[in-house]
Formats: sequence, C-alpha cells, structure tokens
Amino acid sequence: MKVILVDDDKAMILILKRILNKIEGVEIVNTFDSSRDVLEFIKNCNIDMIFLDINIPGENGVGLARKILETSPSTDIVFITSYREYAVEAFDICAFDYIVKPILAERLQRTIRRAFEKRELLTEKASVKEKNISVYLFGGIDVNSKSLGTVKWLSSKSRELFVYLLVKEGWNISKNIIIEDIFQGMPLKNAENYLKTAVYQLRKALQPHDSNSLLISSNGTYKLECSDFYVDFMYFREKIKKFNKIDSSNLQEALAVEKIYVGDLLGDMVYYWSIAEREKYLNHYFNLLEKLGKYYFNNGDMVQASYILKKLIKINPLREEPNCILMNIFAVQKDKKSLMKHYESYVRMLKRELDICPEAAMTDLYGKLINSFNN
Repeated sequence: MKVILVDDDKAMILILKRILNKIEGVEIVNTFDSSRDVLEFIKNCNIDMIFLDINIPGENGVGLARKILETSPSTDIVFITSYREYAVEAFDICAFDYIVKPILAERLQRTIRRAFEKRELLTEKASVKEKNISVYLFGGIDVNSKSLGTVKWLSSKSRELFVYLLVKEGWNISKNIIIEDIFQGMPLKNAENYLKTAVYQLRKALQPHDSNSLLISSNGTYKLECSDFYVDFMYFREKIKKFNKIDSSNLQEALAVEKIYVGDLLGDMVYYWSIAEREKYLNHYFNLLEKLGKYYFNNGDMVQASYILKKLIKINPLREEPNCILMNIFAVQKDKKSLMKHYESYVRMLKRELDICPEAAMTDLYGKLINSFNN
C-alpha cells in the first residue's frame, strides 16, 4: 500500500514514519509540509492512502481532500488533526478515517488494517460484477452491460416491466397480475395490447446486450432470468444477513455494504407495487446503520458513531434508539449544550409530527445524562 504524509509538523511526520514503517505492506513514498505540489504528485503517482493534516500551509486540508478525490477517487483520505470540529465535514467528503492527535500506534494500525480489508472486499466485489449485465436500483434505475454500456429503453413501461420482473426474482408472474399491477385502470383489451408492446420493447432493448432470451414467456406467464445479472439490492440483501452483530472481524465489510445503499430503491421512480420492497430495504439499511453506530459507540469512537447516527437520524428523525445513542455520545463528550438542544428539538418534532411526547425511557435517560454533568 503506497502512502504519503502531509503535515507541517516535523515531529508528527517522524511519529507517523516510525509507526507506519513497522507495518508490513505499507510504503511511504513521499512527505509534504504544505498543500503545494500534493495534487500534482498524485496525478503522476498512484497513491492508496494519504495522511493529511487539516491546518497546513497553503490550501486547507479539507479543500485539498476534495480536489484529491476528484483526481483520484480510489485514494483513501485519513485526516490527522488536533481539532474535532472538522469531523462531520471530513466524513461528508467520504474521508476514510479521522484521527485526533496525539496519535497512538494501535489506532493507526487499526486504520491500516481496515484499508487492507477494504481492498480485499473491492477485489471480491469486482469479481462479482463480472456478470454480463449490472443493475443498480438504489437511488434510481441504471442498467448496463460490459459490452455496450447503458441499456436504452424504448418506453417507460418497458423499463417498468423490466424492474417489476427483476424484483420478482425469477418467479413466473401471470399476465393478469402484471396487468393489475402495471396497467391498472385500463380496459382489459387495451392493457393486454400494452403488455405485448412492453414485452416486445423490453426484448428489443436487451437484445443488443446478448440478453435476448432472458425474458421468458410460457402459458400466459412471464419471468426474467437474472442469474447473469449483478443486481445491487440482491447483493446488498445477501450481505446484510451476515451482520447479526458487527465487530472488528466484519466491520470493514459492513462499511462496504453500507456504501451500496446510495438512495431508496428506484429513487424518484415510485410505483405502487414497489412501495413494500422500498420500505423493506430502507429498514434493512436503518438496522445496518444502527449496528454500525452502536459498534463505534461501544468501542469509544465517538466521532464515527456521531457521524453514522446523524446520517440515520437525517433519514428517519423519529426513530428513538439512534436519538438516545446520540444523546449518550454528547454526554461522553461533555457537550451539555448539544445534548439539551438535541433532546428539545426531538421533543418538539414528536409533538409537531405525531402530537405525542417521548417514551418514559428516553425522558429518564435524558434526566440521568443531564444530572451527570452536576456530579
């Protein structure tokens, strides 16, 4: 793993070198004491990881990180800083890690271990994607093949039929059920004609991608043979079954799986028949975020725990457990002001949205946490 160090503190550079040089597989290829020349160096040299101070001469480390990721998206950014307040901004630009000085060897070794695990997972994921057609339904609808790129749909209904049969995962679906779900409200004769047209257009769209035989019709039923597909939601579902509990042995894999969920199933394309599936995968994602947040909290990494939980709360602000964990984090960080502000905001939101008060357990927790500041 090729790394560079960017810090104007010579003592910190020496400390990083001393620790990293003892880790097998890590090669320090250069060091910089300012942001100058870093971007140009990365353009000409493949770098796996950068240890980057935020307050350095020249451009601010966060701004430099944004440009680095535009130039080299696969490079992992690890911020090394004395300041906690940049953490949320750092993770918003997809920083790999955020380490607050002073640096401990064990903490740095854990970061490197995670980086190696990430690369192993990316290799595994790349081999999975060697299938002929890749389908991405989180955050929208994107279907493409290795040979010809994006599938060109001839109509919105042929695209909807493709997604519908894909979600049914190889089951034979009768034409009457398809008509009821996709062509509801039409006279039966018209609906049957529209279905035939959509089937023809679907086959026509897939044909150039060597997939003409994937849509199978038999005795008034249709199914999509998708064994030759990489499908993001299927891959996501299979992977999350492994995370009954998140620990150091599967943390990196859980983080990689979390990144697959880039938005709700089908994104802005909401069909009534897809609502239940959409909610199912959203709940899977919530549960994964909760487990990640608990893992970081229980292991004392409040920066990562806070980032994960705030991400979850932004999506579902009414969920009580993540709000309770975040309150605990504020208490551990001795941040009474943020604790009070968050609880009061949550109480107001419950009243406004549901006209209810927090559960007694949450109220009791808040009281205990506030009292802990007086002890």
